[in-house]
Amino acid sequence: MKVDLRSESDMELGKIESFLRDSVQSGIDEEMAAARDRGMAGGTTTLDLKISVLGVRPAGELPENSPLLAALLAADTRLENRSRRERSSTDANIPLSVGIPAISIGAGGRSGGAHTTEEWFEPTGRELGLQRVALTLLAVAGLEQ
Repeated sequence: MKVDLRSESDMELGKIESFLRDSVQSGIDEEMAAARDRGMAGGTTTLDLKISVLGVRPAGELPENSPLLAALLAADTRLENRSRRERSSTDANIPLSVGIPAISIGAGGRSGGAHTTEEWFEPTGRELGLQRVALTLLAVAGLEQ
């Protein structure tokens, strides 16, 4: 089975991982005990737990007083765009995890079914998203106020 564990906190992620390992091992132990009670666990019949980490997405968070966030919010104000902040696994995670300010923002349009064979994208409204990206970049570069 594949299990994807995510958290904003490395410490919390460690706790979740330990809980998962302990829970699966407990289930194995219970199943083996039940099999022995039924007289079915003999010889070499055993269940084993092997966990392999397939990938690591480090945690990170952009501070509320970040100039990068201020630039994005100023762009939203100027464009009268109502955005929402979300936490997610994005390309911003790596730089954030080492203290480099980073964000991941949409460039307009609508989409759905992410990471499935039914994924779709409708580009209507992309002009606003691209203006938002441009204004944010200009503000960060000190060329827009």
